[in-house]
Amino acid sequence: MIRGSVFGSRREKELFTSLHTQWGSQFDLWPSLPFALIVDASSLGPNFRESERDFFLKTSVDYTLCTKRGQPVLSIEFDGLGKGFSRQGEYVQQTATVDPYRKLKMDLKLRIAQNEAYSFFVVSFQESVILDRATNLTIVDGIIGQVLAKKEFKKSTETLYDDYREIIEALPPTAQYDYVQDLVLDAETIAELKWDPIAKLAAKLEYEAFEKGVVKSYGTEYLNDPELPDGDPYDFSVLEKRVEAMKNAVRVGCRITAKTPENSIVETVWLRNFEDTMVSALHIASNIAELLAFRRALDSAASWNAT
Repeated sequence: MIRGSVFGSRREKELFTSLHTQWGSQFDLWPSLPFALIVDASSLGPNFRESERDFFLKTSVDYTLCTKRGQPVLSIEFDGLGKGFSRQGEYVQQTATVDPYRKLKMDLKLRIAQNEAYSFFVVSFQESVILDRATNLTIVDGIIGQVLAKKEFKKSTETLYDDYREIIEALPPTAQYDYVQDLVLDAETIAELKWDPIAKLAAKLEYEAFEKGVVKSYGTEYLNDPELPDGDPYDFSVLEKRVEAMKNAVRVGCRITAKTPENSIVETVWLRNFEDTMVSALHIASNIAELLAFRRALDSAASWNAT
């Protein structure tokens, strides 16, 4: 019998459609690709058992973003059953399933991807919620955007010094470091605004809100669940505990308070802590909170003017 759909659920299909709409003009998005078409089986090495190799050859990946030439860029697994997510290369399962080996299987996929320095993420319903109805952006778009931005940033910094060598070496030694740091920060910002649609929209709305006088100023507060340990942040032992707590936080968040001529607009965004070497959940939360706060400020101003 032919299956009615290659997708495991309606939400999987909806997320695929949303991602294809956002990224389809620049990349190809493939559903249910065999993992062996993404990672060469010969690269697994001797540390993988025969049962693990067998699973690898049989398993597939829900979504894979490829260049137009067919090169895999990143993959995403939608975990509708376990409702889990990945964090630092490990699967965090949220709901028990009939498959007692689900975590082992997810962790194996993540380990294989890590061994190849390949970007692979497990997400679920929380990461696929539509954030902005005008653009249909999701948290997954932020994950993809951050990966692409990191790749662009890394590529641009490889030649950054040579590109500006004459200017740098003409400066006094005390000014060279600051100039290079500014170049690096600029390259990082440019890469993010080029590839991350959430960051790009947030920056556009921020500019519009300040230009129209809708927002006078705003503040940012970063959040962790559980909260970080108290103490002097300059004390090494306290700092070490805080870093460990941040790494193991269940959720991370950001609260934006925007001052308008009429009142204060507060937007708080919590995300599951899907921290990774290529992606900061806290940074994505900050971008989303800014987007929502400035969008709300502009919408409120439009309604005031209408009345």
